Amino acid sequence: MKTLIILNPKSKAGNSGNLESILKKKFAGSDTRLLKTAYPGQATEIARRAVGEHVDTIVVVGGDGTIHEVLNGILGSSVALGIIPTGTANDLASYYHLPAEVEKASDIILCRRIHPADVIQVNHHYYITAGGMGLPSDVASIANSIKSRGTAGRILGRFLSSKLYLIAALWAILAKPRRRNFVTIRSRHLAFASDILSLTVNNQPFLGKNFLISPGAANDDGKLDVCLIKNPKQRFAVLPILIKVLSGKHVHLPCVTAWRTDSLVVEAEHPLPFLGDGELFQKSRKFKIQIFPRALNLIVPESPA
Repeated sequence: MKTLIILNPKSKAGNSGNLESILKKKFAGSDTRLLKTAYPGQATEIARRAVGEHVDTIVVVGGDGTIHEVLNGILGSSVALGIIPTGTANDLASYYHLPAEVEKASDIILCRRIHPADVIQVNHHYYITAGGMGLPSDVASIANSIKSRGTAGRILGRFLSSKLYLIAALWAILAKPRRRNFVTIRSRHLAFASDILSLTVNNQPFLGKNFLISPGAANDDGKLDVCLIKNPKQRFAVLPILIKVLSGKHVHLPCVTAWRTDSLVVEAEHPLPFLGDGELFQKSRKFKIQIFPRALNLIVPESPA
């Protein structure tokens, strides 16, 4: 069994020498290599090479962003993905109740219990947790900007952890100018146009750990969980909506439309950035979105979500 550990040294605890020693000790009995990423996108390159080298298991030591990169390097292969969560939100790890303790997470990976999970495709890119456009993209842009501001930004990001997204959301609502996001949506038996505050296409309930955007969503049901929130006319109306999103109660608001489907096409009035797994990975006026059922082999605990 060949195992590759991909470690993001910029993630929380990722540059800890103690972390590396624990990993080497835990995986000492197997054919294992450990590689560190040095720049954005490198985890995808490493993962693609690993598939060609017939690696059986890739272990991600990082957050949803690093998982996102590895996913886009291994999709279509039989490689199993293990997770040791050291990121900001850790949405995928939280969904499967994966522990943050390195020793416990390593033990789960060594047991190698496989659970096939759905993957979402947007044009030619893939993500596995939650994503979309509008306000979520603005929030991610602000949060990622804070984390990228040198050592101080990384320390602040690690200190605030997932609360960083709450602060970024408030900043996006109160400080950024309100803009019109007019889109048309086609989805099976549904077709309409709307000025959106937020349009999310999700594979699990939470986005950014704190926002219960799609209650009841599952990443192994072969369906996309879509949630559209219309843009209110007044800026002050956004905050009450956001507060309801924290508990999932927004789904009962008249400005919200939620449904499940296996595909949809979104066309925007002007190019919009798309968010997936906490990463802004493309900007376009047209998005073709579909579900790939059971496309990723995840290593999970005995009782997955």
